[in-house]
Amino acid sequence: MSVKTTHKAYDKYSGKWKRCRDVVAGQDDVHAAGEAYLPKLKDETADDYSARRKRATFYNATWRTIAGLTGMLFRKDPAMIVPAGVAGYLEDVTMSGTSFGTFAREVAGEVIEVGRIGILVDHPAVENVQGITVDASAKLGHRPMMQVYLAESIINWKYRRVNNHYVLCMVVLQETTTEPEDEFTDREIVQYRVLDLDERDLYRVRIFQVDKDGKDIQIGGDMYPLMNSKPLDFIPFAIVGTDGIDSDLDEPPLIDLVDLNLSHYRTNADYEHGCHFTGLPTAVVSGYTPENASEKMYIGSRAAWVFPDPAAKATFLEFTGQGLQSLKDNLDRKEQQMAVLGARMLAAEKKQAETATTAAIHRTGENSVLSAIAIAVSEALTWALDVFAQWSGQSGAIEFDINREFIAVMMDASQLRELVAAWQAGAISEPELFDMLQRADVVDGKKTLEEHQGEIDTVELPAPDQIAA
Repeated sequence: MSVKTTHKAYDKYSGKWKRCRDVVAGQDDVHAAGEAYLPKLKDETADDYSARRKRATFYNATWRTIAGLTGMLFRKDPAMIVPAGVAGYLEDVTMSGTSFGTFAREVAGEVIEVGRIGILVDHPAVENVQGITVDASAKLGHRPMMQVYLAESIINWKYRRVNNHYVLCMVVLQETTTEPEDEFTDREIVQYRVLDLDERDLYRVRIFQVDKDGKDIQIGGDMYPLMNSKPLDFIPFAIVGTDGIDSDLDEPPLIDLVDLNLSHYRTNADYEHGCHFTGLPTAVVSGYTPENASEKMYIGSRAAWVFPDPAAKATFLEFTGQGLQSLKDNLDRKEQQMAVLGARMLAAEKKQAETATTAAIHRTGENSVLSAIAIAVSEALTWALDVFAQWSGQSGAIEFDINREFIAVMMDASQLRELVAAWQAGAISEPELFDMLQRADVVDGKKTLEEHQGEIDTVELPAPDQIAA
């Protein structure tokens, strides 16, 4: 076995991840995949295939769906609580210029796109920093950071029971590093970062490369990162899926949409191919045989055809029938199906019927796939912030909760009056009224009830005669 050995689940799903990536990337990547997504016709030459592929257009419903779903997740700012000593670091959580907000969107987008991503919370090795201030140490890079690993980079993993908990005990991450070849050129090198718990259940980091003979070569020695001057007894790496941290590897949530999108692309290629060969009328001459086989006959107002036989005639062959209409109808049908598949990410699985009023107030998509992703990503990022804070030497409440009100609950004037009347009658409490107004975007979602009440108390109400006017 080698360090580059892949997990059997990785082998099962990597092809699906590739389809998702190509489709989301768009037309250029789908075209570049060639016969993987658009097979050749029987006896079709390379030139004819290339021309047919160029005529086909790719309608990227998948990318639009992912962009829309990600936008719904972050329609409202996530609720976040972190210790004051951590907040400043979150403006550049990766130490490469990425804010925590952008980091969170990337994590959520990856889970929507392929259903999997890894988050590593790390801290650079620190040597000989006695007597240095916290701020100076941070400026030197002696501070925790977060890093994402795409699903394709997490090539192997293992779990086992440690202290009565089932935990990640090994993960292999494929990375690319560079080394200079000359003044202007860098050479890329593939390496493997192995994170594991050793025989003492202590967190260890090792780096490997594979030589030209396929032999594993360890680069440097074993590294044992320290947290508060002590080795870690866990791996600060979370594999995030649609069902939470360290969930079983599952289908990409949009794989059905991806495959339908590719089917739509093939149907579009057939439709454009048919339009190309049937859209232009074809000249047909009967009763005339050229004396010279190489004779050319030109079409247009500047050319005339003169036939010696009066019975000879020339016509145009035009396409008739419903062949292309069936392809057009198939395209429309698949576009409707893609819209349905995207909408199902929001569809709640209701266990019982609801009245229209109850449904309007109920949390939209509470039991939906998108809601599950919001919960999973919230859980993962809360965990990452907690480890980050521990590595920063900070303590305190930590929370990160992504919005699950994906679509604003629209409330007209009559519904608003009924809601206020229910509050006045004592049927609902004031906090419940305030919560419903926030869901309907009547009140700013960032405000607390106390802040809202304070603003109301400072507003001078108009006189009754002014209201009537």
